[in-house]
Amino acid sequence: AADYLTKLKDNYVIVDQEERRSMIAEQINRVVAQIGGSLHAHEELLNEVTYLLEYPTALAGRFEDRYLTLPEELVTTPMVDQQRYFPVYNEQGRLLPYFITVRNGDAHDLNVVAEGNESVLRSRLSDAEFFYNEDLRNALDANVEKLSAVVFHEKLGSLRLKINRIVELSTFLGRRLCYDEEAVQLTCRAAYLCKADLASHVVYEFPELQGIIGEYYARAHGEDPVVAQAIREHYLPRFAGDELPQTPAGVAVALADKIDNLAAFFAIGQVPSGSQDPYALRRAALGCIQIIINNRLALRLRDVLPYALDLL
Repeated sequence: AADYLTKLKDNYVIVDQEERRSMIAEQINRVVAQIGGSLHAHEELLNEVTYLLEYPTALAGRFEDRYLTLPEELVTTPMVDQQRYFPVYNEQGRLLPYFITVRNGDAHDLNVVAEGNESVLRSRLSDAEFFYNEDLRNALDANVEKLSAVVFHEKLGSLRLKINRIVELSTFLGRRLCYDEEAVQLTCRAAYLCKADLASHVVYEFPELQGIIGEYYARAHGEDPVVAQAIREHYLPRFAGDELPQTPAGVAVALADKIDNLAAFFAIGQVPSGSQDPYALRRAALGCIQIIINNRLALRLRDVLPYALDLL
């Protein structure tokens, strides 16, 4: 037993997880320094890689510069979520055409390992580029109509019907919050387009980009920047400690989406229990409270919730 850790290390197994984690972090920092770049915080990815490997060795790979013209999240999502690569950035925080990966094994033939990983990532990014360019061919308004065929819930109809409710509720909230007429119109437009990217190829392949890629599409199709930002913001906050919507349109649409979820699922009896909350209604409720308190909104939920139920 006294020789256990040493014997396994001699056979390329680092048993101590903290030692593995420390090795990975040190190696990644060294490789990044050789490239002349930097890393953003990726604690979850570092933890995951730590538990995937027995004997880690970090190395760098490269991808074609042309992929840097894609939205940054569309490049980093396949890298991080699918391949467990660490993206590399320059001093200004812009993405560089490099990645860091960690192999399971020693430093033997690292150039061959790098070429293999580059080939895999090239295929992923080629697919992402194709999906993005195909999506840009479709108007966002056309995508909204496609959502008539997408079920929100079997007892609550389609996503297209949900959009109708979000539009009405966002307009109601905008007027309650004393938005001027221009702000109400921008809010209404953002509400109409907020789920349009759910009909896109990119979101089908990368669901975690919903809202994020919607902002890019809105900007590409000439929508008002406020509308585009509100599309991204309406999913916020996504988790405890997450950022909150910053624009008036984003605030109204985020509240409308969450309040509609709360009204709809309570109306069909899908109430959270002590152990289950499959539709994340607690998160939706806490999100509403955070948005209202953070923005000091003079808004009575007692007035808003009956209106949301009437829309159903």
